[in-house]
Amino acid sequence: MRYQGGKSRISRQIAEIISITSPVNARGGRTIISLFCGSCSVESKIQGFDRMILNDKHKYLIDLLKGVQSGYELPEHISEEQYKYIREHKDEDCVLTGFVGFGCSFGGKWFGGYARNKTNTNYALQSKRSLLKDMATLKGAEFTCQDYRDVELPPDCVIYADPPYENTTGYGNEKFNSQEFWEYAREVSKEHLMFISEQAAPPDFVAIWKRPFTRTLDVNKQNQFKVTEKLFIHKSQYNKLESDSNEII
Repeated sequence: MRYQGGKSRISRQIAEIISITSPVNARGGRTIISLFCGSCSVESKIQGFDRMILNDKHKYLIDLLKGVQSGYELPEHISEEQYKYIREHKDEDCVLTGFVGFGCSFGGKWFGGYARNKTNTNYALQSKRSLLKDMATLKGAEFTCQDYRDVELPPDCVIYADPPYENTTGYGNEKFNSQEFWEYAREVSKEHLMFISEQAAPPDFVAIWKRPFTRTLDVNKQNQFKVTEKLFIHKSQYNKLESDSNEII
């Protein structure tokens, strides 16, 4: 599904690293928690875990994911008039609002403008197909809607975090506190293996994977820039991993 900051183009690589390098816990199983699950493009491709707890702070997004999980029938077309109406009446149907707010908006930005292009792409249908494909592997996932710091962490769980990029705003124009997040990551890494998707990290975090790609900020693709997405773990966990040498930077 269209989602601002989503990892669809690199989701399979990230999921593979998490799946392969995560250890089995003392009870012989594996639990993974995603603190900022977004549209679940990465989470839907992670394999080998007995339990998945997927969290995001955005209420309408979690309502959407739960709704699809329960069999909600998403529309295949949304007109601009419908888009505007749903934007002004968000609580009439929270599942539909979540779908339209992200999946039918330019760049997947929350009600960031009705998505359109010169080829008349049906973004609603495109987003529906993408979301249903991802959700097909998440039928047993547990969805929660909390601040990442309030998510309960079971013993020996693996954590994946894809926080808002540093110096960017989160939902509702709320600026994300990156310094607080890295302090949190240091603390939980004392007991858990935590993977973090970011472009940069403090020096006590190690990048075990990276991929460059191009981001686009406008519909005409005039505002493009290259970034390098990386996957970090805390240095205290680095030596505990028995990773394939091709996956370690």
